[in-house]
Amino acid sequence: MSGSPEHRVVVLAPFGRDAQVVADVVGRLAPAYPVRTPAQLLVALNEGAAAAVVTEEAFSVAPGSPMDDWLRSQPSWSDFPFVVLTGKRTGRRPANAATSLHLLGNVILLERPLSPDTLQTAVEAAVRARSRQYLNRAMLAELAQAHSTVAQLNRDLEARIDHRTHELSAANNRLMNEIAERERAQSALLQGQKMEAVGHLTGGIAHDFNNLLHVIGTNLDLLARLDCPQPAGRIVESARRTVRRGARLTEQLLSFARSQSLVPQPTDVHALLHGMQELLHTSVGSRIRIDLALNHPHPVVQLDPNQLEMAILNLAVNARDAMAQGGTISIETSPMIGDSEGGKVGESGDHSEQIEPGEHGEGAGLRLTVADNGSGIPASIIEKVFDPFFTTKPMGNGTGLGLSQVYGFARQSGGDARIESQPGKGTRVHLSFPVVQADLSREPTSTPQRRATPAQRILVVEDDEEVRQSIVQSLELLGHQVAAAPDGASALRAIEARPPSLLIVDYVMPGMNGAELIRHVQSVWPTMPIILATGYADMDNVGGAIGARAILKKPFSVEALAEAVHAASM
Repeated sequence: MSGSPEHRVVVLAPFGRDAQVVADVVGRLAPAYPVRTPAQLLVALNEGAAAAVVTEEAFSVAPGSPMDDWLRSQPSWSDFPFVVLTGKRTGRRPANAATSLHLLGNVILLERPLSPDTLQTAVEAAVRARSRQYLNRAMLAELAQAHSTVAQLNRDLEARIDHRTHELSAANNRLMNEIAERERAQSALLQGQKMEAVGHLTGGIAHDFNNLLHVIGTNLDLLARLDCPQPAGRIVESARRTVRRGARLTEQLLSFARSQSLVPQPTDVHALLHGMQELLHTSVGSRIRIDLALNHPHPVVQLDPNQLEMAILNLAVNARDAMAQGGTISIETSPMIGDSEGGKVGESGDHSEQIEPGEHGEGAGLRLTVADNGSGIPASIIEKVFDPFFTTKPMGNGTGLGLSQVYGFARQSGGDARIESQPGKGTRVHLSFPVVQADLSREPTSTPQRRATPAQRILVVEDDEEVRQSIVQSLELLGHQVAAAPDGASALRAIEARPPSLLIVDYVMPGMNGAELIRHVQSVWPTMPIILATGYADMDNVGGAIGARAILKKPFSVEALAEAVHAASM
């Protein structure tokens, strides 16, 4: 940033030692750019500057002059600051000098002789004020872009509505049933498009937030490894817990956006439900009874068990909140083949699944239902319950991400989510997943104790400078030799110059993304171990790019990084 003309201070002080003194003082705060004439000053201002320091005897502004025109033509966000050094005078300032100061507008007037500290304080205030103006400029640009995008979306929506209206008006009365079906399909399509668009936005926000959490969490991990007084240790641990809470929030956001890095595996849903009964009872409290009705003959599905636990827990907590005086939560599984409704929201009591008990071959599925006998959801808002940040709970009692996370997880896992509810009669949420053939009877092998990892030559490829630096510091603390690259092209040059023993790659990068870089590296150096560090990725693309390579999910701790390096080095 310091090399940009917008962050320099222009100095016009052509007489005596003023120019050198001012440049020495200004140089402590920002790059000083001396000029010798008002014309050169105007050229420099047109190129960009943070502030200007001028002497009154060398500079003045007359009405209608080029400098006056430049000042008047400033955009709405700009009020360029001037620090004017004036000589000691008695009496009133001449009219032309007073007019010049008035035309300058944003002026800090300093009377000489003055101390370097006074000048430094004035210049620092001027530069700080200009920085705030730059922030306002950026915000106005973002607002204008947002307005343009919304206007375009409105035009597109109006065009689609007009197109559909003309189609419907041309239809014959004898096709009314078909028209009604088309309207229902169109409504479902628009809802899906809205959820997809919001999902992309949510996923992008969560990705950036994950990077911030990663930098904070890694630095807290590094700080925790230092010998520090007990009060400081407690503060660090409190901050680490807050980072973990933030990470859980981004997990929900990414799950809704269907951009989360899931780890699907054959999962016995019945075993998972039995295993989390204690957690469920603890979460819903003693007033709530939990009934399990597990009726699927082959309850094995391909999904991320941790995310399924989170989805079930979210549904159970929502059910608890709907039963303030207590009640019963029923968790059921049953076989199903297809769903003729095809939507995610239904009305109470209307099921159209073709159930064939005992089948778990091609096309068969498992339906997992979480039901309560609570207050229910009004028909006027049931269409919105899967939207992110929509909640019926009081302010401060919910994020509005629970059901959106459930919906995103189900769709990302190849299934679907539907909800049925009537006020006063409770709510039923149905999750459906395709079943798979898998043998889960073998006992899992125990995880070997991690041994010390020999020092590695590691190349870290990450476009975010702060994230990149935090990973480098963590690896150096673990005893490794680390080099870093900000993008794929520079990473390839570094590998060609000296191939590392391990490569750690971010997924979302400008130019060449992580998947493209990994494919290129594997084609030339097929034996090089690679770790993908990401919190925002399409698992289909990533899986095809990296095969069985390791994935580090941001934000990750120093310990998780050490484990991943150890595993990749074996």
